Amino acid sequence: MTMYNKVKVIRWILGNIPDQMRAPTGGLGGWLAKKIMETNASSTREAIRRLELNQDDTFVELGIGHGESLRKIAEMDKLSIPKRIVCVEISESFRHELQQTVAELPTKLPIEIYAEDCIKMPYLDDGTVTKMFGMNLVYFLNPLPEYLMEINRVMKQNGKVVFGCKFGVVPTKTNEFVNKDPESIVNAMKEAGFDVTAEKVEVYAGNYLEIKGTKR
Repeated sequence: MTMYNKVKVIRWILGNIPDQMRAPTGGLGGWLAKKIMETNASSTREAIRRLELNQDDTFVELGIGHGESLRKIAEMDKLSIPKRIVCVEISESFRHELQQTVAELPTKLPIEIYAEDCIKMPYLDDGTVTKMFGMNLVYFLNPLPEYLMEINRVMKQNGKVVFGCKFGVVPTKTNEFVNKDPESIVNAMKEAGFDVTAEKVEVYAGNYLEIKGTKR
């Protein structure tokens, strides 16, 4: 199957199970959503590498899924492991898999797991997060300005929030995928108090767009 046809197939599937993509549950739709998300592993691992994490970081991942990023962090040297790792995942099914991932990690990490929607993160104090990440998440943050307001609240000055995006496979005719225009996302982040860059990142098994905001 050509890459063009693969994109068409993935877009068709996403268009038919959009609610499962935001928060996978059970059944065939949930299974398909998880399988598609598993294809993000190489992109997630590259994004974690690019974040240049260190032992002084408070790191937050929004929509962490089954925890591929934790596997990557566990492989890194001690100086690259953040002092606090906060995992936010609203899917009960994914949280169950995440707990299994944590239990199997070769290195014990300072991990916290929360189920609440990230529109409010009361477990994070003002200005304490140095790095935040979400892969294929920003499409679902609605209303985006409110989510960005909360992200701005918890971020430390000069802290970085990174959204990994694959707009090429995002379906256009669903209500769940709200934020589908990169320029609109960048502008919203700027209005929320971030300096923003957008860069295409080439990764094996699929490229992605890195939208990175640095808190002013």
